[in-house]
Amino acid sequence: MISWTLVLVVLVLVLGGLFSVLVIFSLSRSATGGDLDWQIARLERKVDLILTHLGIGHDEHVPELVVKLAKEGRTLEAIHEYGRLTGASAAVARREVEYVQERLKLQQDGEVERG
Repeated sequence: MISWTLVLVVLVLVLGGLFSVLVIFSLSRSATGGDLDWQIARLERKVDLILTHLGIGHDEHVPELVVKLAKEGRTLEAIHEYGRLTGASAAVARREVEYVQERLKLQQDGEVERG
């Protein structure tokens, strides 16, 4: 007859093996997920650069309050207000506010060169 000790040992080994497989599987999925997030962020940066280079893809009708905050250097407040006023995500709001700040800087640099 099979003793209860042997059954218990086999059960513990089987459950331990299943647990190990689940842990390894979840770790490999999280590593892959991180890679995918990184790749998506990288592609978004590339698309943003292409769109910026072509001069398209940005909101040309930014609310005046956001432009005012960006001009004053209050970036976080400008991002928050852009998101609140337009319903855009934080990432889109940040990108648009940074674009507005770049445009303002270029305008200032152009005025300094002319003046």
